[in-house]
Amino acid sequence: MTKNDWVDVCGSWLQAQNIKNFSALEICDVGRESYGTKLSAPSLELLKNAIKLIGVLEWLREEDGTAALLVNSWYRNPYYNAVIGGAPNSMHMTLGAADVVKVGRTPAEVADLLEDHPEKDRLGIGRYNSFTHIDVRGMIGRSSPARWGSNE
Repeated sequence: MTKNDWVDVCGSWLQAQNIKNFSALEICDVGRESYGTKLSAPSLELLKNAIKLIGVLEWLREEDGTAALLVNSWYRNPYYNAVIGGAPNSMHMTLGAADVVKVGRTPAEVADLLEDHPEKDRLGIGRYNSFTHIDVRGMIGRSSPARWGSNE
């Protein structure tokens, strides 16, 4: 699927779901290249996982009254994930994980906010120095909760 095809297909899906705060290219930047490997589009069947993650991300966006939530990485196909050094069973490959930055908040503060989410026991939260990882592992049948890293 080309980048334009992805934007059309995923964009239509987002519109049908009445999702206004996220774009197709935030979910998957089709064609992004790293170490000579291009990121390909996910299977459309995985979009059901994206809707669960979007719910958590929307909660995070609104929790402290600011809308500035930036997505660094969302979907990664298995080959791209391996090339960039992602975990072998990365939730990014399911469309159920994103690495985010919240403008005006440190990654530690973002992770702490997520610990107040109503479904925190179904989430994976990774603490890194420059971003926070969030995934919906328990909402899609994986063992949860999961916590790792330290960004103190």
